[in-house]
Amino acid sequence: MHIARLSPVGLVLAVNFGLAIGDTKQHLNPAVRGVDPQLLSKYKANDAGQFTCLDGSQQIPIARVNDDYCDCVDGSDEPGTSACANGTFYCANKGHIPGKLAAWRVNDGICDYDVCCDGSDEWDTDAVCPDKCEEIGRLHRHKVTEQKGIEEAGGKRLAELIGNSSSLRVAKQKELDEKRAQLADIEAELTAAEKRKEALEKQQRDITESSDKLQSLADQYLPSLVLYRKQLAAELHILRAQRDRLILILRSVRVDHNPEFNDPAVTSAIKEYSEFVDAYPYMEQAALEFADEDDAAYAERILQMDQDNIAEDDVALDKCNQAVEIAEAEMATAHDDIGLFYRLLVNLRDGYNKNYHDLAVKAAVSGLNAFETDRSASEEKIQKEQEEVGFVALKQQYDEIKPQLEELFAESSTDEDDETEVKEDSNDKKLGLDQQVTEARTAYWDIHSTLNRERNEVDQLKSLLEESDLGPNDMYLSVKGECYKLDTGEYTYEVCLLDRVSQISNKDNSRQSLGTFDSFAEGTNHTRHNYLHGTKCWNGPERSIVVQIVCNEHIQLLSVSELEKCEYRAIMTAPFACPVLDSIGNVSVDNSPSVSDMETAGLGNEHVHDEL
Repeated sequence: MHIARLSPVGLVLAVNFGLAIGDTKQHLNPAVRGVDPQLLSKYKANDAGQFTCLDGSQQIPIARVNDDYCDCVDGSDEPGTSACANGTFYCANKGHIPGKLAAWRVNDGICDYDVCCDGSDEWDTDAVCPDKCEEIGRLHRHKVTEQKGIEEAGGKRLAELIGNSSSLRVAKQKELDEKRAQLADIEAELTAAEKRKEALEKQQRDITESSDKLQSLADQYLPSLVLYRKQLAAELHILRAQRDRLILILRSVRVDHNPEFNDPAVTSAIKEYSEFVDAYPYMEQAALEFADEDDAAYAERILQMDQDNIAEDDVALDKCNQAVEIAEAEMATAHDDIGLFYRLLVNLRDGYNKNYHDLAVKAAVSGLNAFETDRSASEEKIQKEQEEVGFVALKQQYDEIKPQLEELFAESSTDEDDETEVKEDSNDKKLGLDQQVTEARTAYWDIHSTLNRERNEVDQLKSLLEESDLGPNDMYLSVKGECYKLDTGEYTYEVCLLDRVSQISNKDNSRQSLGTFDSFAEGTNHTRHNYLHGTKCWNGPERSIVVQIVCNEHIQLLSVSELEKCEYRAIMTAPFACPVLDSIGNVSVDNSPSVSDMETAGLGNEHVHDEL
């Protein structure tokens, strides 16, 4: 049932015709009972004494109007009876607002004060329906006045928020422009750092020793040193692959785990791994670069690396020695890294809550189990290869000649290459070329990480200012992401405007996502928010929630209910549903929800719990 609102003209007509149709049951004219005053002229007989149905479909004798028998298809011949199911009965409601009642409710023995406060709908029953329009009208006018006050206060607050958003947009736009300018500077720094890194790496590769002693040592020890280096390289390939494999497992846990479970074992593993990645961002980037590489591509890449190493490192003793030192150092680092990552994953496997169905964690545990099996096979392979090449003897020989090589290379002068344009001060010379290369690489990757971070911030600002729908006049900008909570006993609900909605257990603080902001519902003046793709329900769909905003000066989460399985509804008060007032208090923009929106939203404080 819906109440039809009359225009001011209709209201005047209703008052003027009150004596005829609305004063008392005794004064009602049966021929026009239940007729809207605006339609009275149509309820007159034509020259032939006929009444024309309002839809024009047929004519009937005027005497058959309100004869308690439905003649017209549109029900217009029975405005004062219940004969036509599709008809309507007009209630004058003097002292209040006229209304229209569905015909089937006329003379049903029930006083329908929600529509006919004057009781005129029960004109032919024993029901006693005294006129309550004065009382109901007075309450209605009080509510209208009260609502107007709420809307005025909300409108003023909305104007303030719009002003704040306007200032914030200017500030954010300035920040975006500045960051875009900074990007150019950082890119220039990265180019310079890359040039220095490549120059030092080239200089490192080009260092040669020409002394007779170097040649003598090379003739004597280079073949065995080459064998030693190749074995180290083969083992290093395996260690790198193992390290990358563990990095990708831990990264998957960090990126894909369900934070709502708040598992201490998972949190601890992610924390330590994140600290490592923050310190050495290039390690994860290197692992990701080859994450999708199949066995054939991996074998081809390793083959190419070995061929390059043979061409570059095995042609001279100094280069081969340098390659061995780098390989040994990298192997030590790789062992440390693998030990760290393996410890994190073992602790995760032993300590995570098996009752949580976190697919990322379970995949990590499976990956660790497979890694352990493969590592055992790799260790057996390495041991067999070491025995075949006499690795122990080769290492012993290298350890014996290493002091001589260090002394020799310390005394050797470095060839200068004008093309490198690498400027060295006294401190650089003391640090040594190897350390310079390491520092140059670190500096390069640090700048590279800074550049990525700045690009992400620029993208976020660009998305906020240029791509996001923030409502009329950016009214949501100043509060976007702000969170509001409602404690319902078993759960606390948290709505972060235009961001996300969460359900938090008050028992164990676990979280369920009810969805992230997707869109404003069409035709709702940006007062109904759709949050989609929340945590999947057990044996059900993904959770989602609709947040309906109703006018009020203050932002507050009023209620949350579950309408269907895993489909929620929230009611919030906020200025965004209030009309925007101009400088003299008139409505300039009306953001208030429609009657249908309010009926759909409801204002109950009910809450239905769902099961995790």
